[in-house]
Amino acid sequence: FYFTISYPGLNGEELIEELLYYGISAISLAITGSQRLEGLRACVSLVSKSQFPELQERLIAFAKNHPLK
Repeated sequence: FYFTISYPGLNGEELIEELLYYGISAISLAITGSQRLEGLRACVSLVSKSQFPELQERLIAFAKNHPLK
């Protein structure tokens, strides 16, 4: 499964760089042929259910360090 994601205040390039600090990878929409250029495409098909708690911890840490204004 692929999800298209974005985050307020970060362009696609900035978001992918920030997520990598949390061990989360994705690809830029700009290289997927999408009409929408800002954002990322994230694949979760290889994430097992046993890894969900770790993914949740990483996303919580990201959100804590990047609060929405």
